Amino acid sequence: MIIGSPGQGWRGDLRADDPLMREGGLLVPVLSESDFYRCEDDGSEAMAALYPADQVWVEKPDEDSERKIAPRHLFERIVSTETPCVRYPVPASEMYGLVGRRVWHWRGGEFAFDLRCVTEAYENASGDIAVRVCPERDWYRWARTGKAPTMDEALIHLVWAEG
Repeated sequence: MIIGSPGQGWRGDLRADDPLMREGGLLVPVLSESDFYRCEDDGSEAMAALYPADQVWVEKPDEDSERKIAPRHLFERIVSTETPCVRYPVPASEMYGLVGRRVWHWRGGEFAFDLRCVTEAYENASGDIAVRVCPERDWYRWARTGKAPTMDEALIHLVWAEG
């Protein structure tokens, strides 16, 4: 989910619930991903902020898009401030600053998602270039409790990051 106002700015990494009608307007309950996962873990309810529906955007894959990876040059990345920008996947091998980024890992013939990168690229014992990834739920739990996440090693050429 993305919230924001045209011409002002945008914020992502959010979760939303079903919209509701209040005082004649359609409002969307929105909360941070960290609060979402905290509530999932402990079974509690979170107090979500209510946003007018016209300030909430749903991120979804564009199956008709011809561009499948992020543009490389600055002038190709210039956006309008009137709508949230499209975030294209970027091969992890072409990025620096992977720690904390949302990533997708190609395994078993499909992409595993809801993952966060826990390391930068490194050379493993077999001589392959890899990164470690963990489920998003574990990523947020780590910050909240100090308990290190369960991590998997992923070969860098099979990982894509949110650009």
